[in-house]
Amino acid sequence: MESQYAHGRARVTYERPNALARDDGGNGQPVRPRLMRISEVDRSCDPSSPLKCILDWIRGFLARPHPQVGRPGSVCPFVPTALKLDTIWLAEVAETAPTFERISEIITEYRSVFLKMEPTSGPEAINKAFLVVFPSLATNAADGAAVIDRVQAGLKKDFVEMGLMLGEFHSTNESPGLRNPDFRPLRSPIPMLAVRHMVESDLPFLIRETYPPKLRSSYLRSYLFRMGGALTQVKFDEALDGLIAAEVTIASNPDENSSFIVCPV
Repeated sequence: MESQYAHGRARVTYERPNALARDDGGNGQPVRPRLMRISEVDRSCDPSSPLKCILDWIRGFLARPHPQVGRPGSVCPFVPTALKLDTIWLAEVAETAPTFERISEIITEYRSVFLKMEPTSGPEAINKAFLVVFPSLATNAADGAAVIDRVQAGLKKDFVEMGLMLGEFHSTNESPGLRNPDFRPLRSPIPMLAVRHMVESDLPFLIRETYPPKLRSSYLRSYLFRMGGALTQVKFDEALDGLIAAEVTIASNPDENSSFIVCPV
């Protein structure tokens, strides 16, 4: 089945003058696509383009209340403010068949850009997000979803260590909502990966019992290190208790925890 986004694609430009962008070094791979603020997507992208489709989804789903969320407010409470501040950046990777290795490379590059791009501190930084969109992966939904999940699982630990979160979005995402297990907040019309700063409310995504104890311990250590001074006492205690429980399990079963397998959130 042909992707509905194969036509009307936004014109994609590639960063070269920016010191953070790199040449392909003769290996045939393009440099990473240029990031566009949502205001630029509004001005420059065709209504049928992938980036405009994602922007419409952000406004029509993430930024609005939903009866299945299980709490008042929008699906993502940070999105309405980020839209007003124009601190959401989108990039379209137009490669026709990006591999796991290539996507991992692209997202790792964007992580470096994210950490250096202003705002780097203060309230506006918390509302900064990169959404990297992969329209070609929508052609085969199952395979596209699988590679997005693998990349997210493989890179999440490194992102968390840097105080960042990496989210995986696609049309078949089965990750449940925090307050309603039947809600699927990470389903998007086009596969993508999202980068943002860690916040206090991310603890449920790091403390899950489904994570192997060693991985859970790593996540919680990073969470406490990065967020400790800004945490409420309740969240600090919850994270510390979770870390202690993970470490006790590791000490009780050293052979079983000699390595761990990462899995999507």
